[in-house]
Amino acid sequence: MPEQQIFRTIREQVVHRLRDDVISQIFKPGEDLREFVLAKRYNVSRSPIRDALLQLTQEGLLVATPNCGVKVGYRMEQDIQPLVVEIRLKVEQFALARFIDRKDPAALLALEDSLKRNREACTAGLLPGIIKTDMDFHRTFVEASGADRLLGLWKQVTSAMFLHYDRLHDWTENHREHVAIFTAIKHGNKKRARAALVRNIR
Repeated sequence: MPEQQIFRTIREQVVHRLRDDVISQIFKPGEDLREFVLAKRYNVSRSPIRDALLQLTQEGLLVATPNCGVKVGYRMEQDIQPLVVEIRLKVEQFALARFIDRKDPAALLALEDSLKRNREACTAGLLPGIIKTDMDFHRTFVEASGADRLLGLWKQVTSAMFLHYDRLHDWTENHREHVAIFTAIKHGNKKRARAALVRNIR
């Protein structure tokens, strides 16, 4: 799962690290991303950097402009945010039901590990860690739902939502919401899991 992924290629490693750096706001919205700078940062050639920039542009985290290069994306427009939230809810509710049905002990342990890391980040009030562990928690059950194409759709829908993460001032509330989702999943209660998910996302 998120912290235990095995990356077979340099390109996969670069995509993972760059995505984390953007989500964790190491690179700020609107910031230019230069190939040679990133190649030096990740100690790789420029070829996997180009591939990573293309993939994360397709996911919606980055924005490519002809003759201007690639920048970190901006907060989504306020008028489309409700639509994106509804799409994300439908995707995650579908994945959640499949995840519960599959009853995969290893996947449940991975979700619990993600929850523990979220608690640590929220307790410390470390925003980059909070963002990453929040995203990892949701990605874990989407990825483990068994719907192969769902993860790509989920990334596109959620990327913009995580670019500016400022929904809560009490970060322990963030963790409590995820605990409610996990508890419902653990008990196989789809109705409670869906309700907890709605409270967390909305």
